[in-house]
Amino acid sequence: DREITDFDEMMKIIAKCDTCRLALFDDEFPYIVPLNFGTNVEEGQLYLYFHSAKVGTKLDLIRKNNKVTFEMDCEHNIIMYD
Repeated sequence: DREITDFDEMMKIIAKCDTCRLALFDDEFPYIVPLNFGTNVEEGQLYLYFHSAKVGTKLDLIRKNNKVTFEMDCEHNIIMYD
């Protein structure tokens, strides 16, 4: 009942996000890394661009198993309690 299926609504949410985490398979345990990211929309298709070096663990894991997922965070607030 909370699923957002409207593309424009999804893009509004993504535009608010300031953190993205990429989760990859790493044999025994998941490998999750926070990344800077960018987006582009061409002909109704969303493209995500993740910050990366040309070599390293992240790319090694993607080459080994390219089934990955990501999550994005937005509108962070710190709530202080006594």
